[in-house]
Amino acid sequence: MLPFIFAALTLSSPVDKRAACVVSNYEGFANCRNSTNIEIQGNITVPANKVVNWSNLQSGTVVNLSGTVSFEKGNLSVSNYLIIVGGSGITFTGTGMLNGNGQDYWDGLGSNGGVPKPRMFRVATTGGSNFSGFTIKNTPVHCFSVGGSNTTFDGITIDNSAGDAGGGHNTDGFDVGGTGITIQNCTVHNQDDCLAVNTGSNIKFTKNTCVGGHGISIGSVKSGSTVTGVDVSSCIIANSQNGVRIKTVYNATSGSVSNISYTNITLSNITNYGIVVRQDYLNAGPTGIAVSNMPITNVTLTNIQGTVSPNAYSVFVLCATGECTGFNWSNIDVTAKKANCTGVMPTGC
Repeated sequence: MLPFIFAALTLSSPVDKRAACVVSNYEGFANCRNSTNIEIQGNITVPANKVVNWSNLQSGTVVNLSGTVSFEKGNLSVSNYLIIVGGSGITFTGTGMLNGNGQDYWDGLGSNGGVPKPRMFRVATTGGSNFSGFTIKNTPVHCFSVGGSNTTFDGITIDNSAGDAGGGHNTDGFDVGGTGITIQNCTVHNQDDCLAVNTGSNIKFTKNTCVGGHGISIGSVKSGSTVTGVDVSSCIIANSQNGVRIKTVYNATSGSVSNISYTNITLSNITNYGIVVRQDYLNAGPTGIAVSNMPITNVTLTNIQGTVSPNAYSVFVLCATGECTGFNWSNIDVTAKKANCTGVMPTGC
């Protein structure tokens, strides 16, 4: 009989390993972080000044978010994140919601002042990780801060629409500083950049819809940073300040932006610039004078179409002498047609 008992016990252990660890309250995040199968269920409140730190999940962990996780207002600053996820081969999926309760923070100042505001979601995953399906609502400031490599975001909704009238500011959708990052089939309604690539390479942003913000941006790229190999395609930008945007900081002394493509972009009701490339950017506002030693090279724009407000620029380019080269633009049809280009004269100027 002993061999039979031993065999039965041995067979049962894989089933135990596959059993889900259920998060149904705040304490559950700590209790389940070493599991490889995690279910987030029900309505969960994260207390003020507490965060979810899953920065070192087990390789191959699967997280299913079916409930709603709400974060109470605290006084954490912009250097903090309400949730952090890291690890290799992570799957974070589901139809649930993460609610940052940004309406309790918004004062029109964002991360530039006013009450302290934490960022929402830090992702530093690798190894073919995937985030999909869920909704993030009302982030205090920036939503996703993406590092790491080889990670895909698919079918995610970022809904900061309440911030349009409620004082939302600096509510960036995806701030990217990684390698091999793909963002697809997502919808972002916010009050800042839909995408902001600040550093990194091999980044794809495709079939996304951006509403209410500052456009799909490269930058702002700071001195010493490098952005290369960004492919933006088949996206809609509506009711936003800008459409296609590349911005490097004023008086950058080093770094580069190269191999950037925007293809099949539809613009609607853009209030400032349909297409804008500038080397005079400062957070407090552009200087109007391009001073830079950061070259912007090999920028391809194809099939950029749509409308801007009557007083907006269809195309605005402000480059330092000799710093913008290899601009290959075609089928640019943005109305009303009003262009101002300095330093390079691509199609559409």
